[in-house]
Amino acid sequence: MRTRKQFPLGLIGCGHMGFAIARGAVRKEYLERYQIAVCDPSEEVQKQCRIEGYTVMNSVREIAEECHIVLLAVKPQEIGPVLEELKGAKITTLLSIVTGVSIARLQSVLGKVPVIRAMPNTPLQLSEGSTAMCKSEECRADEYDFVFQLFNSMGVTRTVPEAQINASVAVHGSTPAYVYYFAECLINDAVARGMDEEAARALIVQTIIGAGSLLQSDSRRPISSFIDEVCSKGGTTIEAIQSLKENGLADILHTASEKCIQRAEELGD
Repeated sequence: MRTRKQFPLGLIGCGHMGFAIARGAVRKEYLERYQIAVCDPSEEVQKQCRIEGYTVMNSVREIAEECHIVLLAVKPQEIGPVLEELKGAKITTLLSIVTGVSIARLQSVLGKVPVIRAMPNTPLQLSEGSTAMCKSEECRADEYDFVFQLFNSMGVTRTVPEAQINASVAVHGSTPAYVYYFAECLINDAVARGMDEEAARALIVQTIIGAGSLLQSDSRRPISSFIDEVCSKGGTTIEAIQSLKENGLADILHTASEKCIQRAEELGD
């Protein structure tokens, strides 16, 4: 990516995900600290950004004027005032990770600026994240590739149609919380049965990591075969899996995804 602006990347808002992206880019040596600028109203965030070596700017408009890729990382409820401040600014490429906010809505305020939408998740901060992306017609291939490789350096990235971006929130954006809740339930159940909490947590967390690694090791293998591998006929695991099926786990997850996607659409409106 060629740039005549001072900074390759500028963040508007630097919460958990903003920091995850900035730190991940530096950790993977995709960007240097001095190549990142940030604008955030929080004095605590500003202080942390200076400690980490990022340049702190005073306004979102300054980010737009001085940074090649402008990363919108604010909450959906804050997007209106931020877009008004950006109106008329010379934006080279806008990268939005704001849940539910469409390219059309962004361009309705900012004009036909090149826009990339990305939906990453928090494991990005450990370079184990996953990101879904799409772009507007105005976005150049080299700009998109720069952002794609930025996220891909921190995990797995896939391009999807914009119509699927909100659905991807339920696929991977919110899913880390599902996994954490699943782990918490298993740990609490183990403790209630008399098991030491530290031991239960260590065993369950490692099991989740190991099971994920096995799934990743052979992406063409049907997931059902991994399940069958653990479920011996007449054994213990098959009884547990049957219980999960009888209690409607698939329906529970479907409803959770529906709620998640519905909220993403509401936030976009």
